[in-house]
Amino acid sequence: MSEQTGNSRNTERKWFVMLHLNPQWIETMLLREKNGEFAAGRHRRQAASFDFFVPFQLMRPDTTDEVRNLFHHFVFIHATEERLRAILSSDWNTMSRLHLRHYRDKGGAPITVSDEELQQLKATLINRQLKVFFGRPIEDIGEMAVGDTVTLLLDGWHGRQGKIERIKLKKGRVTMVVAVDILGHTKSVNFEDLHDGDVIFADHDTEQLLTGNLISNIEGPIATMLGHYFRKDNAEQMRRDYPRLNRFLSYANIQIDDEDDRRRFTALMLLVATMLGEKELCRHYARQLRQWLPPSALRPAPSALTDAYLLIALFVHTHNPAYRDAAKAYRNTHPDCPPVLRTFINKVRDIPSVKPKNN
Repeated sequence: MSEQTGNSRNTERKWFVMLHLNPQWIETMLLREKNGEFAAGRHRRQAASFDFFVPFQLMRPDTTDEVRNLFHHFVFIHATEERLRAILSSDWNTMSRLHLRHYRDKGGAPITVSDEELQQLKATLINRQLKVFFGRPIEDIGEMAVGDTVTLLLDGWHGRQGKIERIKLKKGRVTMVVAVDILGHTKSVNFEDLHDGDVIFADHDTEQLLTGNLISNIEGPIATMLGHYFRKDNAEQMRRDYPRLNRFLSYANIQIDDEDDRRRFTALMLLVATMLGEKELCRHYARQLRQWLPPSALRPAPSALTDAYLLIALFVHTHNPAYRDAAKAYRNTHPDCPPVLRTFINKVRDIPSVKPKNN
């Protein structure tokens, strides 16, 4: 039985991921091999028992340099293990200065991909409408990662799962960069500028946050949790709030194009960092808010709505009553003060204040 299983494996075709430094030359040689030019007699009929794909040869002239450079050396061969060994041991390969060889994972094992994965890769390479670039494996995503899992709805990639790598806010709307593992999880293809209609979110909380305006979506929950934070005997409630606060903080590095939105968002992140006890982040955000806040904002009231948001966040961080008083003055002098700002002011009403020390 084991021998039959081994034989079936040897006769199973797979897409092997290979490398060669000269894509033009290897394509020519593989085509000659496939046509039987190097076979003789009865072996000629076996010559065509493989297929291959050289990505570099099918790339459009306007393909980005990053993509062209990354895939310059890759070759995909659809063959049995036995047939591939014959190709690798052929005279034209062994006698060449540049050898066709396996692309291997970190453990040294040859990498194969499914037919579906290869078709998805082809669709990405030849479709100029997809704004993609290639990067590191998903597990290596750096500081900008938020890590939420989504399922793509894009043509050619429908159903594949990926992770949100970056979030941008353009004119109030969330756009995402989603990384999808390829080539045996050794690299990722990153899809840029995806909207909520391009993906299915893995959980309801993420969907609620990233559908529509992110800032508006998180203001209400942060105001509610702010009320919990300053309540006496709040340890149990705060314990329940921590996962959501950490989720919000994971979006701290989103890229925001509008200046007012950027300031409001930074104020919200200062509130979140304060509730989580992230002292270094608090100092960073507070320093940024003070740079943005004009001196006139405290006397007698800020003229801009955004400044009122900054004042509330700085009061929660410092407990300096001057910040809270100025925010209240804005509310009292602006009948059109939005409900969410009024909610924040009410939430911090009973927070004990501490006057700053004279230096």
